Amino acid sequence: MSNLTIKQLRYVEAAARTGSISAAATSLNISQSSITAAIDALEAETDFDLFTRVPAKGLMVTPAGQQSVALIANILAAFREFESELAAVGGTSRGVIRLACFAAAASVFLPPAIAGFQKRNPGIRFEIVEGNMDNVVNFLEEGLADIAFTYQEVVLSSQIFYPLIDLPHFALLSIQDPQSEQPSITLKELSKKPMIQLKLAQTRTYYGDLFKHAGMEVETAHWSSSVEMVRTMVAANFGFTVLNAKPLAAIGGRGGFRAVPISDPLQPRSFGMVMQARVRQPRAVVDFHAHCDMLRARGHFDLMAVRATL
Repeated sequence: MSNLTIKQLRYVEAAARTGSISAAATSLNISQSSITAAIDALEAETDFDLFTRVPAKGLMVTPAGQQSVALIANILAAFREFESELAAVGGTSRGVIRLACFAAAASVFLPPAIAGFQKRNPGIRFEIVEGNMDNVVNFLEEGLADIAFTYQEVVLSSQIFYPLIDLPHFALLSIQDPQSEQPSITLKELSKKPMIQLKLAQTRTYYGDLFKHAGMEVETAHWSSSVEMVRTMVAANFGFTVLNAKPLAAIGGRGGFRAVPISDPLQPRSFGMVMQARVRQPRAVVDFHAHCDMLRARGHFDLMAVRATL
């Protein structure tokens, strides 16, 4: 396999991660033919199929392909560390930092955090993979991310959680709902309205259980696994939802909905960074971790919280 390049391995990994040649090409800003050529080259070298092409479904990774992609991910991770350490010989933090996050939370704090870091470290670039609040930790396990941002309760035993902020619960209400103008709202008031719930693997009943534990019942009118769809349905006044991380569109009541603090004494959810335990991180990742910890001390992550006005 002496003819294979790191660049080709990156193309194959992107195809497996995105499940599509076109999506992989878009994510890497290259042509689709480059992705196809890399797959063909690796399949020619190995003499087995890494993918099957399924109409309307894109690329499906074969069992042998799954094992190969896992090896490729390890090779790319090791090469990124090599690049970072080699660049650091000159005393400058350089390299690629891969972040896993769910956009509903990251849109508020991540862009300014990255901008501030890159201002002092122009040699750093970021690759961001998106998932939901439950599955972003799996990107760490699969070698697709260096740092994940999510809630503490979904962190795996092989990972370390670094808290950044405790996020209170709030209700997202349509601006058509008169109670969206209130400074706060109670679970009892919310229980009289239809609820739109997030449907996730590990925490699908989390928000509904808040009412159950308070001795109340609430009607779930709709379920969705997409935070964006939940927010769209709230804006259309199909019901309310409960969240912890403030969406960017909720700032100033934009987007057809408002975030209203819940006044009941609910335990906040701890949000933070997650990294693999017992893994020596490249200097760039260590530096960004320290940068985020500095931002935490300065209250930067308060941007994510919806708190009652005292």
